[in-house]
This record gives sequence, C-alpha cells and structure tokens, in this order.
Amino acid sequence: MRPMRHQLFRHDPPEIGAHLQKTSAEEDTVFHRGDDAVTEEHSLDESLLVEPESRRRPWREFLVSTPGRLSVLGIALVTAALVTGAITSAAIGARQQRIETLRTHTEPLTYAAERLYSSLSIADAAAATSFISGGVEPIAVRNRYNQAIGDASNALVTASNGVASTDAAALALLSEVSRNLADYTSLIATARANNRSGNPVGVAYLSDASAMMQDTILPAAESLYSEQSRSVADTQVLTGRLPRAAFAVAVALLVALVLAQVYLARKSKRRVNPGLVLASLLAATLLIWLAAATLVSTAATDRARTEGAQPLGTITQARILAQQARADETLALLQRGSDEQSEVDYARRSAELADILGGLQDGDHGPATTPPIDAAVTALADWRRAHTMLQEKLDVGDYPGAKAIAIGPADLASPATFAALDESLQDGIDRFRSEELDGMADAYRSLSLLAVGSMVIGVLCGFAVGGGIWPRLNEYH
Repeated sequence: MRPMRHQLFRHDPPEIGAHLQKTSAEEDTVFHRGDDAVTEEHSLDESLLVEPESRRRPWREFLVSTPGRLSVLGIALVTAALVTGAITSAAIGARQQRIETLRTHTEPLTYAAERLYSSLSIADAAAATSFISGGVEPIAVRNRYNQAIGDASNALVTASNGVASTDAAALALLSEVSRNLADYTSLIATARANNRSGNPVGVAYLSDASAMMQDTILPAAESLYSEQSRSVADTQVLTGRLPRAAFAVAVALLVALVLAQVYLARKSKRRVNPGLVLASLLAATLLIWLAAATLVSTAATDRARTEGAQPLGTITQARILAQQARADETLALLQRGSDEQSEVDYARRSAELADILGGLQDGDHGPATTPPIDAAVTALADWRRAHTMLQEKLDVGDYPGAKAIAIGPADLASPATFAALDESLQDGIDRFRSEELDGMADAYRSLSLLAVGSMVIGVLCGFAVGGGIWPRLNEYH
C-alpha cells in the first residue's frame, strides 16, 4: 500500500512543491521481494556533529580526585615520618660516635702525651739532681730517674698505639722522641759513670744530655701534646653543636601533620582525625625529646670543656714549667752559679708558673679555686723562697750550704717544696681530667636512648598516619 502523497494546491509556493516532488521521488525508491518491501534507511554519525573529547590518563584522573589526593597525602606523611626518624637517629648516632671516640681514643692519647712530657722532664731534673751529691747518687734520686724513664717509655708506647697510621706529623714526632730518648739515656749513663769515677767531664756529658732534652726531646713531646689537645678541643666544639638537620626535619614533620589535619577537617567535615592527632603527638614528643637531650648533652660537653679540658691544659702547662724550672735550678747549681742563662730561665719560668696558678685561682682559665691549686700556690711560694736562699749561698761562695738546700731533707729545702708543688699539680691534673671524663660520660648517656627511640617514634608515627588516612579512603569505595 503506497503512502498518500501530498497534493499540490494552487496556493502552495513553488519551492515547497519542488521539495515535495523530490521527497516523493525518494519514497518511490523501494525494492520488492515477494510481498515484503525493504526501504533504505539512513543512520546519523554523531562523530560528525560532536568533537572528540580529549581523554585523560587514568593515573592523572586518580590524582586529581579526592581519593588520589588522600593517598598521596598519606604516602608523603608516612615517608616524612620514616625519614625524620632515620635522620634524627643518624645525627644522634654520629654525635655519640664522636663522643665515644673522644672518650676512648683522643683524650687518652692526649693524656699519654702529657705523661710523656712530664716524665721526660722529671727524668731530666732527677738526672741533674743526682750529680749534686757527687760520687754515687742517692738511691731515692736514682729510683726517681729510673721510674721517670720507665713512665716515659710506657707513655711513648701508649701514644704510638693510639696515633692513627695516617697521622704523619704525630708519627714523626713520636719517632723523634723515641730515637733521641735512646741517645739521651746513653749520655746520662756515660755522665754517671764519669761522675762515680770523679771525672769532671761527667758534668759536660750531663749538660749535653740536658741540652738534648730541653732543645729536642721536650719540644717534640710538647708539640705532640699540643696537637692532641687541639684535637680534643676541636672535637668538643663539634660535639657541642646542635644537630640542625634533625631539628629541621622534626619541625617540618610536625607542621605537615598539623596542615594535613586542617585539610582533612575541611574535606571530611570532621574536626578531629585520631590517627593524625596521635602522629602529631608522637612528632611533638620526638621534637621535645630531641631538644632536651641535645641541651643536656651540649651542657655536659661545655662543662667538660670549661671545667675539665681548658683548666687541664693550663695546669699541665704549669707542671711542665715547674719541671723545666727545677732542671734550670739544678744545672745552675752544678755550674756553681757560673751559668747565668740557667738562672735567667728559672726566673722566667717560675714567674710564668706563678701567673698561671694565679689565673687558675681567679678562675681565668676555668672554674674557681680548687684545693690542689691553693696547695700548689703555697708550695710554689715555699720553693721560690728556698731557691732565693740557694742563690744567696752561691753568691757568697757557700757551695756546701747551697747544696744542702738543693738536695737536703729539710722541709723548707728545694726537694721537699718542689715535691709538694709537683704533687699538688698532679692532683689538679687528675681532678680536672676527672671533670672532663665525667662531662663526656654525661654527654654520651644523655643521648643513649634517643638514637633508637627516634627511629621507633618515626615508625609508630608512620603507622598512626596510615591509621588516620585509611578510614577516609574507605569512604570513597
């Protein structure tokens, strides 16, 4: 059955008529197959009407979505927590290692260098004293010399074992001391043999040996001691510095956790996120612990330096000056007052010694007066009075009287007063060294748990962040 066609009316415009005729002609295009008629259909290609939409990559779409932002936030906070714990632990561990190296290596090496210098000075003074009596020296003086040489040898071995193989300067100084010490003991042995035989040449050998000690051996030992003392001071200053990297990452983590809570509060309409609150408390705990432990450690290190290392170096120098002055006094007596340089050196060194002890009393080089310093000041005054009496005897040609003052057993003689001075100085050295070691021990103990605790807090903080972010992510599934 054919569809009805539009009838043209006379009043229709010619354009409409043409259009209707074209449409009618298209409708006549049919295909007959039996009783069925199939009409050709036209489909609309929408791609020609709408421009293709630019497709985004899936991971970009995820990152710009809220779940993606929460995931990135959680990963960043967990990573920051772990990094903070690792950096803090590494910084504290490095600080502890420096303190331990200072306690077990640098400071003992410095003490060995000080004992080496002092023992050499004592040996030189004892060797000179043994010649005053003439003939066979007193047993006490000989024992003092032998003990000093033995102590110097032990200190030399200790220092040699403590010096690193890469420290060429220290090794060269130790080698010089060791080589010249053998020559020195040989000269002293020759001088003793001549002195026992009554040969005046023994004094010449003694003078050569003493010149070697004063001009070569002791300067090398003093350089070694000075170098190790500077190493101790530099390490203490370095140890006293604040671990800025650890503080920076700890503060940054705490700020990031606070900002993350503000962001989640706006997104989830919940004011409190328990996981992030716990993580913030852990971060704050780490920061407070770090600050407290660092301040305690720094204070202990400063105490070790100001109440230990600094006055220790000063009183050690005082003991060295005392030993040198004693050797000058003895050599001047052996020359029967003809060696004016020895007397000049004694006067200069004893005056420097008095200034140093006065400064220690006034607290210029460390803490205020301590009992060993008071005793040393008193003993120095007694010794200088004895030396004045000795010089008065020499000036009038009373050599036996000067000899009695120089080696006599009287309480106000030079041996007794100098022994009291040396004992007081040694007591001061022991006390200041004890202060230094106690300060370093306190500095080490104050950090003993923080190295491990910071890493544990970092891991716990990471878990707390995960526990706070994960429930918010589940809300989008």
